[in-house]
Amino acid sequence: MKSKEVSVLVIASLILLPFLGGESFAQSNQVLTVTTEKESYAAGEPIEVFGLVDIRLEGVEALIRVVSPVGNMVDVDQIAVDADGSFSKTISTSIGGLWKETGTYTIMVNYGENSTQVEFEYGGMMSAGVQTTPEFAMEENEDTSQSIMIEDHSLDYNLTCAEIQSLTPDTENKSLIVSIKTDCDGELTITLPKDVIDTDEEGFFILVDGDETNHKASSVGEFWTLTIPFSYGSEEIEIIGTFVIPEFGTIAGLVLILAITSIIIISAKNKQIFIPKM
Repeated sequence: MKSKEVSVLVIASLILLPFLGGESFAQSNQVLTVTTEKESYAAGEPIEVFGLVDIRLEGVEALIRVVSPVGNMVDVDQIAVDADGSFSKTISTSIGGLWKETGTYTIMVNYGENSTQVEFEYGGMMSAGVQTTPEFAMEENEDTSQSIMIEDHSLDYNLTCAEIQSLTPDTENKSLIVSIKTDCDGELTITLPKDVIDTDEEGFFILVDGDETNHKASSVGEFWTLTIPFSYGSEEIEIIGTFVIPEFGTIAGLVLILAITSIIIISAKNKQIFIPKM
């Protein structure tokens, strides 16, 4: 009798096992694939990425990261997965900037507990299946990796076809104003600590010479990284958030006013006036 009861329990367990495993069971058996439209891309050419999962997870997005031949991350995004398990993304590139390296780039994709990757060649001119070096490489087009100080913070940035003249916080508009001098069309990629400037879920609002422009923004830990394109002749980039660090001159002015006020109060109490020696 007992043997029959055990047999029934074993059979019931085998029937219920897939359902008891739930999502973790599905993830462990999930198949994730990713491909690119082509194996090689010319500099500045957009890259088409296609992915497929055989088991779609409700509310889970695919994380796509692109890494350059020297290990720098040049693009990151989260993509919704369609009901049929497919997803796709068009990755915009640039001539120079983050995409200055010629060679093998890697696309890494994470979905649930699974990950995969695919490689592609980037950076040459494709003609009749032969890859050659582009002729547009000029010294003024090369990007410069530099840093600029604001208060006690060092802001790292990459800049193509331009140089930064000044970087000023605007406390009234909660923005950073970057004055630039351009040599041609280019791109600014800047890393900003969140205690220098921050924003809410609506994101940053970027103006180039007063006109709104598209940009890329990513948040990692306590830092924002923004990539902002600009045209030749542009003079000012304004990064508008919901908080910006006060300008040093404003703080210094307030400290000076408080100091003078304190001297006046103390002098009045002691019935003395302190006159600085000239």
